Amino acid sequence: MPYIKPAKKPFEKMRRLLLGYELTASKLASILGCSLPTARQRLNNPGLITTEEWSKISRIGHVPIEEIREVFLQ
Repeated sequence: MPYIKPAKKPFEKMRRLLLGYELTASKLASILGCSLPTARQRLNNPGLITTEEWSKISRIGHVPIEEIREVFLQ
């Protein structure tokens, strides 16, 4: 039987970017101004993060906008 690569999660690069800047669920909740369960949901599935929230992550969380753009373009 041929080897089949395991499927990657669609938003794994976005999640790695957030965790790379040490934005845990609690820090993300304070940045976005939402509850801890909502922040945890956004961290587990970054596809749910809106453009306004990405802007807050860039401004308040100090993640360079160039790196966010790079993740979206790859």
